[in-house]
Amino acid sequence: MNERVPIRRALAPLHASEDTLEEVLDMIAERESRRYAGHSARRGLRAGLIAAALVLALSVTAYAIGEYTGFFETVFGNEDIPSRQGEHVLYTDGDGNVVSEYDLPGQERVPADPDAAQALVSGGTGSVGASVTVAGVTFTVEDFVIDANGLGVLTYTMEDPEGFPGVEFDGSAIRSNPLSGGSLLEPRLTARDGSGEKIGWMDSAQFAAAGGTGTKKTVALYFAPVGSMADAAQLELTFSVATGYDAARSEVQVQEDSVVFPLSGAVPAETLTGPEGWTANLSPVGLVIAPPAGTPLGDDPFDDVTLHMADGTAVTVKQTEPYMDNATAEIIGETDAMVFDRLVDPAQVESVAVSGGNSPAMTFTK
Repeated sequence: MNERVPIRRALAPLHASEDTLEEVLDMIAERESRRYAGHSARRGLRAGLIAAALVLALSVTAYAIGEYTGFFETVFGNEDIPSRQGEHVLYTDGDGNVVSEYDLPGQERVPADPDAAQALVSGGTGSVGASVTVAGVTFTVEDFVIDANGLGVLTYTMEDPEGFPGVEFDGSAIRSNPLSGGSLLEPRLTARDGSGEKIGWMDSAQFAAAGGTGTKKTVALYFAPVGSMADAAQLELTFSVATGYDAARSEVQVQEDSVVFPLSGAVPAETLTGPEGWTANLSPVGLVIAPPAGTPLGDDPFDDVTLHMADGTAVTVKQTEPYMDNATAEIIGETDAMVFDRLVDPAQVESVAVSGGNSPAMTFTK
């Protein structure tokens, strides 16, 4: 009789991975062989040993599934970074004259299921836990997820005993103008190959998570690469703090330092096909739309991007009416790459529809 069968049944409610189960079973077998060396073989394991196995499996499973729980809720949920309404923004001078105006799109975020998130993106997640201190501000890179296209998001904390002078936190927005005393500059994210050479850079957008204190904040930074990430083995996040302004040279004086961390895997993406050689590369994290070779995209390729799901619902990535933008970061070059504000299961996506902008309306299917 295979004594591993009853233990597998006992552990089934924990939904442990196969690797976790094998690790637990091997550890139990080793303990049992030591404990009962010289005794006759037994057909079943004691209830106490099974209970110990359950405790052990629960602790391992909690690490495997729960390790990134707070991370997923922050970057793909709607609590730490809430939804926002679209609005028309006016900037006026001291006399009330309109200097500039624009429409700010809404962003519709949804609750995150940490266990479902872990199942979708486990191959491309990682924890860093490395810190640098720049001009008195301590930055710590925490967790990240990245897909095969180089789209992703990471979190970092920043801690300033001085309380971030000149920096405004307006909801999830971070506003810091070094010319008027703001201390923080946008961090820079670049990619390195296996030898440490820089091979490309990322366009990014960051959002401050709710909560924190006056001296410590958590930030979610969503990123999309410029160029190919095929050879990327590391990411480098450079933090910059303004320390003054040289009026004679019209230069902001800056101190900076970087955290470099390895990429051990990536979330897979699948390709949907469109007409005449167009493709849409879809992962749980984002979407990359590519034209046929030799066809330029232009500056504004698509105004409306919608994912049509198998259950008949739709996920809006971008929309003109009402104005909505659920692509947290987007880079337009040879392709149009968008990072979602939620996780999407590609297996449940039947098609991707795009329209508007200066590219043709089309539908991508599997």
